[in-house]
Amino acid sequence: MDDTAFQTLLLREEDLEESFFGEEPSAAYDPTFVSGDESGRAIVDLTNMLTHGTHPEATQHASALFTNVVGSVVFHHVTRFGQQACRQVFEEISAAVRDCTHYRMELNDGVQLDITKVGLEPISVGDGSFLVRWLSTVEHFRIETAWVLVMKDDILSLVNTRIPDESEPRRLARIAVDRVSDLTGTP
Repeated sequence: MDDTAFQTLLLREEDLEESFFGEEPSAAYDPTFVSGDESGRAIVDLTNMLTHGTHPEATQHASALFTNVVGSVVFHHVTRFGQQACRQVFEEISAAVRDCTHYRMELNDGVQLDITKVGLEPISVGDGSFLVRWLSTVEHFRIETAWVLVMKDDILSLVNTRIPDESEPRRLARIAVDRVSDLTGTP
């Protein structure tokens, strides 16, 4: 699959229920681990790797970022791996998320966020997937986010949302995995 075809795996504005507009994904969000559960360090490192496609076995990568005026955000990252690395990365992230309860991270602009896991559940899309809910706090602000990580064939898809509707991350993950299935021909 060429890079142009790989880009078609990304979510698009018309996939989103609310009115969003696409933006260029930015390095401004690249967090660094500050403290907390050591598994939090693995989460930060692995999600940064998925954000940028920097894993040594990554063969293709694409990212999309959508925001709207009320503060909802959707990040979507897809990475194709070679050498059976997809399952290994999925298992590493799964273990880190399962083991983590709390960590602190810092964004490039110096803002530090306390991240607390508030829910983790398997979902049935792809060859392996889960949904994790996080509560991020900074001073008196509370930000609820949800991630869905889906493995399909040799592709990992990370849908990272800050959307009030609790069902939306699942719906977006289903769209993402259907795109992989449509492109690769595997159900």
